[in-house]
Amino acid sequence: MFEIFETFLFDGDGVLYKEDSPLPGAIEFLQLLAKRGKQIFILTNNSTKTREEFQEKLKNLGITLPIDHILTSAYLTAKYIEKESPNSSVYVIGEQGLKQELTSVGLNIVNNWEEENDEDIFNLGFDEIEYVVTGMDRSFNYTKIARATHILVNYEKVKFIATNGDFTFPTVQGLIPGGGAMIAILEALSDRKVAGIIGKPAPLMYEKAVEIAKSKKEVSIMFGDRIETDIYGANDAGITSCLVLSGVTTMNDLGKLVNEEGPDIIINNLADAIEDFN
Repeated sequence: MFEIFETFLFDGDGVLYKEDSPLPGAIEFLQLLAKRGKQIFILTNNSTKTREEFQEKLKNLGITLPIDHILTSAYLTAKYIEKESPNSSVYVIGEQGLKQELTSVGLNIVNNWEEENDEDIFNLGFDEIEYVVTGMDRSFNYTKIARATHILVNYEKVKFIATNGDFTFPTVQGLIPGGGAMIAILEALSDRKVAGIIGKPAPLMYEKAVEIAKSKKEVSIMFGDRIETDIYGANDAGITSCLVLSGVTTMNDLGKLVNEEGPDIIINNLADAIEDFN
């Protein structure tokens, strides 16, 4: 079944690994694909690391990929803003990986330090800000909420975009709030909707991978653990979708879907894919 595909797209968290622990069959399957000459890409909504940091993380897990085969929501958000409004100033709800990707393309981060709750909330150059960008932020606090809300309420021309809309993030201990939780809080407080989400299920990540591979959507397949991002995005992009049940989605979740919404293929983990491949 999988042998017919040429380009293999993988989500990271919940499919290949959880935190620093590889999931069953992940490394072996990627090694098999590399041996067969298949093209491998990581497509992750995780905005907390730079591509270089993900490359090092994968290397430590035994997975070696060229940097342009690692597509993250942080990197694509940086490239999107660079194209739309080069050298613009950005207020960031997010971690250092996102900030580094944004600064690497010449954008000005107006809060490029770790904000604390004892800071003067209004001691910031609000007038120069052109974007509020949100991603997962494990140091999310009152100061950040207050500043971002103030910007979105009082500066209508400021654009509100997000790296991804994942409400949860899988860890070995269980789910924790993801980037979508930050969006929901700011939307509720500012009465503004996020204008764009760059990561999955938006088509940009899928299309960029196929473009880099010099491949075609018809011979590409996406392995993901989230119906609402990985699977919907692949389906909409015209790419075969394979749901992997090693992450956030369970068989109980599948019963809530109508037929046309579901994945093309379902496997328990990537060890199942090895068995099919052989």
